[in-house]
Amino acid sequence: MSIAFFSQGISMCMSALLTLVIPKMLPIEQYGYWQLYLFYVSYVGFFHLGLSSGIYLKMGGISRDKMDKASVKAQFIFGVGYQSIIALIIVALGFILQPGPSRFFVIAQTGIYLVLQNAATYMSNVLQCMNETKKSSYSIVIEHAAFFIPCVIFIVTDVRSFRPYVFANTVSTLIQLIYCIWHLREFVGAPWLGINTAARQGVDSIKVGINLMLANVASMLILGVARFFIDLNWGIEKFGKLSLIFSLVNFFLVFVEQASIVLFPALRQSGEQSVRTFFAKARNAMSLLFPLVYLMYFPMVWVLGLWLPGYEDSFHYLILLLPVCVFDSKMSILCVTIFNVIRRERSMLGINASATFLSFLLTMFGIYLLHSISSVLCGVMIVIVLRSIFSEVYIAHLFGMKKSAIAFGELVLTIVFIVAAYLLSAWSALLVYGATYLVFVSCFRKSIKASV
Repeated sequence: MSIAFFSQGISMCMSALLTLVIPKMLPIEQYGYWQLYLFYVSYVGFFHLGLSSGIYLKMGGISRDKMDKASVKAQFIFGVGYQSIIALIIVALGFILQPGPSRFFVIAQTGIYLVLQNAATYMSNVLQCMNETKKSSYSIVIEHAAFFIPCVIFIVTDVRSFRPYVFANTVSTLIQLIYCIWHLREFVGAPWLGINTAARQGVDSIKVGINLMLANVASMLILGVARFFIDLNWGIEKFGKLSLIFSLVNFFLVFVEQASIVLFPALRQSGEQSVRTFFAKARNAMSLLFPLVYLMYFPMVWVLGLWLPGYEDSFHYLILLLPVCVFDSKMSILCVTIFNVIRRERSMLGINASATFLSFLLTMFGIYLLHSISSVLCGVMIVIVLRSIFSEVYIAHLFGMKKSAIAFGELVLTIVFIVAAYLLSAWSALLVYGATYLVFVSCFRKSIKASV
């Protein structure tokens, strides 16, 4: 597990560096198209239709020697086949609609990336199922490194177009896929079961995984709906500036998401009491540690203002997006993991779908009635906070546990941070929030000690 976290840390550092340097090098419009591409490709996981999720749920915790290698191979080929057809349809639609050369390029590259990324995700999930998280984590490091190296060349040679970065991202995913296939080469050499068996087993896995896949996509759409309509109403440059802030918040979210992937196979092999104990301790520990992220806002905005003055008018949106970082991270590592372990994917889908619908309503209200990006982001933040709190309460109810008072304290900390950051100077807000956090720790010191 330590190797997995270390690998993710390296990947996160490389991503952070590129996220801070690429907007420095590209013109704002070109950076906007780069972010539009990243936004589109973040949803390609929808098009495996639950196949990868089904493999993950059905085979999680099975050792390599007991894995049905022929079945894994058959379903992989089946998945690549129907996803290639979907990719061709996406590219064809882009050609027919003719949204402009840059947007068509983004759509076409998204179709190519769809097939490669979902194939790599499938193989990575197989490694995770066998609890070979070290290899799975290394595949992500290799992907990031394969993207990082050409990006350094583009930066040194002063490339001002977003297109080479897109090509580099596609190639890096292909390299990740090759790495995963190499470590699963005995699966590739397994007997071919035939197209009928492959389709039947693939559909069975889709039936198992579709709720988890839809739940994950619904979770992404809570923010995605807001970003789509911001692009539609305020244009590519405003979308690019705001997407920079989303990218900064996303560092922590991606790291936490990988942590939850590492935890799943271990908890799946544990007994119910161990899962309950993990939930109780992790809930309190994260309520203590995650609000420390708010303290990063003040130095972060100062440094970013010096480095990227052209984006300074969007930095105040971090006030609303850092709570998204805190509560979405807690949802991913705690609630999503528990839902998967106890096979409550349908419950998670219902929660996320309801949250997405509410996010859509608040986004429409913020855009067409208030005409304010801040209002849109405030609505999204409220939805994500409520989703996290409701999920915790729901799981506690399933386990027959009491509600956590420390979670209420975490909510108070969030409100104090937002109010202080908006109304006070940076130093005054930092002191007020710091003092409030110390009071919070003092009030819940017994719960904190019990979680250590």
